Amino acid sequence: MSFDVTTAAVLGAGSMGAGIAALMANAGITVHLLDLPADGEDRNARARKGIETQLARHGFQRQEFAERVIPGNTEDHLERLAEAEWIVEAVFEDINVKRDTFAKIDAHRSPGTPVTSNTSSIPLQVLLSEASDEFKSDFAITHFFNPPRVMRLVELVAGPATAPGSVDKLRDVLERQLGKVVVDCRDTPGFIANRIGSFWMGAAAQIALDTGIVPEQADVAFGRPFGVPRTGVFGLFDYIGLQVAPHIWGSMMDALPNTDAMQRYAITATPQFKELLDKGLTGRTAESGFYRGRDEVYDFEAHDYRQRRNYEVAKDPRALMDSGTAEGDFAREVFRVLVEYCCDTAAEIADTVDQIDTAIELGYGWKKGPFALADAIGLDYAAALFDAPPALLDKARAAGGFYSGGKVLSTAGELVERPQREGVVRVSDLIAGAEKVDGNAGASVYKLDDGLGVFVYQTPMNSSTDDVTELFTRAGDWPLRALVIANDEERAFSAGANLPRLAELSGPDGDPQAREATIRQGLDGLRALRRAPYPVVGAVRGVALGGGMELLLHTDAAVIHAETRVGFPERSVGLFPAWSGPVRLLERLLDLGVDNPHRTAYEALLDVRPVPAVNLDFWRAHDRIVMSPDHVVADAVELARSLAEGYTAPEDAELPLTTDTLEYTAGSETDKAIGAALARVFAGEGTASEAELADRQVEAASEVLARPENAERAHHMATTRKPLKN
Repeated sequence: MSFDVTTAAVLGAGSMGAGIAALMANAGITVHLLDLPADGEDRNARARKGIETQLARHGFQRQEFAERVIPGNTEDHLERLAEAEWIVEAVFEDINVKRDTFAKIDAHRSPGTPVTSNTSSIPLQVLLSEASDEFKSDFAITHFFNPPRVMRLVELVAGPATAPGSVDKLRDVLERQLGKVVVDCRDTPGFIANRIGSFWMGAAAQIALDTGIVPEQADVAFGRPFGVPRTGVFGLFDYIGLQVAPHIWGSMMDALPNTDAMQRYAITATPQFKELLDKGLTGRTAESGFYRGRDEVYDFEAHDYRQRRNYEVAKDPRALMDSGTAEGDFAREVFRVLVEYCCDTAAEIADTVDQIDTAIELGYGWKKGPFALADAIGLDYAAALFDAPPALLDKARAAGGFYSGGKVLSTAGELVERPQREGVVRVSDLIAGAEKVDGNAGASVYKLDDGLGVFVYQTPMNSSTDDVTELFTRAGDWPLRALVIANDEERAFSAGANLPRLAELSGPDGDPQAREATIRQGLDGLRALRRAPYPVVGAVRGVALGGGMELLLHTDAAVIHAETRVGFPERSVGLFPAWSGPVRLLERLLDLGVDNPHRTAYEALLDVRPVPAVNLDFWRAHDRIVMSPDHVVADAVELARSLAEGYTAPEDAELPLTTDTLEYTAGSETDKAIGAALARVFAGEGTASEAELADRQVEAASEVLARPENAERAHHMATTRKPLKN
């Protein structure tokens, strides 16, 4: 089903409430943001401050999106709730305040309007103990993570009385319209992410303090080798803010039975934690916490900060845990208690283990959740850490893994099909069994039963190597009715040209004929793709940079994740976009009636800073900017099929030149030389054909790459992944 919210209301304009309102506004929703009336003339001051805070924190994708959020207060504007198609409560975590808020909502909402709470600590059954039956049927918990624009996880908790239709609507809006990943949770303390995440944080910190492992040592040991973000556990406490930790851990432990293993790790009650709090050392909300800046860490023996020490550990987790070092012993014990707790609590909090993994991956930034991590390390290895392995671990060993044969282990210990998210398509599944009509080492082209083609990169980060551009030159020969360029590499639509190859061809010693041939082949390949007798649609997410951005400009249409980073970083690597990116960009700006289109294109092509796609204004009528990266492929397939009927390929361009002076004045002489070369592509009187503009690009780009200074840039970026500002 598909259900679009056009108007919503959020009650509570604090960090989370205002952040949720900004997220909704990014999705095109009009939002009534209500908070308590403020003293003074502006009774909406609290809501207005929430909007201003989100502007300052970049909660809005574009500043003008803030105009979609209408400030108000909970005394003067409750009648606005009748307009809302979804109402979110995000007030203070106090049950009496929440119940009072629910009563106001129920009195003013339209019948059947879904209502959700953003609570992270109060069970649903407690929240609804005084609610009407009608309210219960429309109510659920939608637990967003902070900041809402960035964090993709939303935990959804439905009650026994929640109507299935309400749950379906909420899941659709959260996933498709807001771009989130919904994990269904049971009504248990901390739900999934914070139940497991809080246990890991408390256990890891407690074990470190009890065994004399210092913070920077612990964060290195149970950090990157396990796919944990570089903050580690103590850095994460600083990030959260130590002052909120006693409430979080205290409420969790109050809600859990004495038999729960969480009770063994009351980290916020330790003398060390209390010492930092007593001194006001609360982490990012103060000048310091466990860490002060990047170079100092708190020493609990000296009761002051000292220089941070460097610790080196094995990159492989098993090698680390078997190393016989203090870091290895610490990491092994943390891994052991984490696996045990996840196995022991899994059946209480989730249906399948992948729900727990997804919650930790998205909520805490781990590369693999605990169960996927155990699979990767080895279940026999994990079992050997115990005198008596947890029952779920033994069942996973018998099943061949927590993930085995395309299936996932249920928390009851049986392999089951992985739940499918509606509207989410993997390219590997799309092309399974399809006819391969063309391909080489760089990419392959598949034809589905209805004639739809799928172009799949096979290069790192979908870079356009010579093999890829050579394959593009054959686009006119493929027997297709439409083509989608898509990949399961979520990090990149295409990260650009093959930089090591360009570096090899650059400089005075580079082969000039091979250099020109590589540039020409990229031009010819993208022209062939544009002139193919069927529509070409890009499924764009991650990044579209340099040659990848030029590829995007050559498609007939694209479905683009709003946060995709797009742009032309070529100047930082010693060249300029030369695969007709200048031509296609100028063409679009002319179509849009932009003032000074040549100058606008020129400046954009030399601006190396990638920006979110939603911040650009040259998308076409058929292009779709969407909030969900996971729905990009399916939407692109649907768009390609819709464009196939009656399709006519675009004609080659005949574009006006400019007599205006285009000059790059910032940066070094190397930058200015790149700017001068690009300016020659646009310079002149009258118009120029596509062929002439292609010749200009080949000549100018070849000259740029031949310069020693530009070659130094290309080699430096290819070897260090950092720009050289020579």
